[in-house]
Amino acid sequence: MSPIDQLIHDLEQGRATKYRERVKRYKAGEAQRKKASEAHEKKQLEFMRSAGLKLNQIEQDQKEEARKLKSYLEQTRAPLISRPSMSVEDAKRTAQSIARLGGLGLAIPPSAGFYYPPDTSGEVLPLDPSRIKIKDEAHGFGLGWEATGGQSVPPADVVFYFIPDQSGPYSLTASFAFHGFYVLKADDGWLSSKHAHVTLDFSLDTFQFVDRGPKSFPLLDQGGQNINEFDNIDSVLSFSDTQDLRQGEPVVVTASITVSADASGSGSYAEINLADGDANYIEPQYLWVTNLTGFGH
Repeated sequence: MSPIDQLIHDLEQGRATKYRERVKRYKAGEAQRKKASEAHEKKQLEFMRSAGLKLNQIEQDQKEEARKLKSYLEQTRAPLISRPSMSVEDAKRTAQSIARLGGLGLAIPPSAGFYYPPDTSGEVLPLDPSRIKIKDEAHGFGLGWEATGGQSVPPADVVFYFIPDQSGPYSLTASFAFHGFYVLKADDGWLSSKHAHVTLDFSLDTFQFVDRGPKSFPLLDQGGQNINEFDNIDSVLSFSDTQDLRQGEPVVVTASITVSADASGSGSYAEINLADGDANYIEPQYLWVTNLTGFGH
């Protein structure tokens, strides 16, 4: 490896280790939550029996909810997946943005992409940095006292690299095209506790000698107990940070994208999808680097 490749590899390995530690802690807590939720649902069923409710009817209702959900998803997801790609429009918009910025900075393309599944031997796995595919989904079950989903999808990292030509404050602006969709369905009732929830988050972390720490940008946080909602995600967004950098020393800027979906209760469903078909993806555009010396900083 070249020195910069080794630096990027070591950075990603360190972040992967921290991520796996978080997943391990989450799973340890998940076992306790599952035990508590099973005990809660057992008490709920005992109450239903003592109240004279027919559990067979509840099971039939759950089967009917599953059938309706399947039909709903077949009708909802197909057009969201088969819609046309917007790559050409994104490229035009990017060219126009760079032209407007003129000579005020430098547009840097992504140099690498990575992800690190929690259940591998510790390897950081490469991905195509020009087009990121990431998604998560969760099906609810039972009466809803236990949620499915959580920290199951590893983050996708996109890395930009440059060497400052002088010391001073720098503006770092990453532009990304997001194309995808989300689906949320939950119908809470007095016998159940249903919920559906999705998130999409973005962060920037600048490294020069040390990690400066991630700057977070929550993009989507949607959910509810009584919800029936789906929508496209089609936006080209910019994310900015400012850092003091030293001349001649390598800088690695890592953009990290995370998604999550969780659902509880029979018939509930949550999905965040930036992966399926030609139309759903995340495409890094550029990192715009501007030296702010002389701009009043």
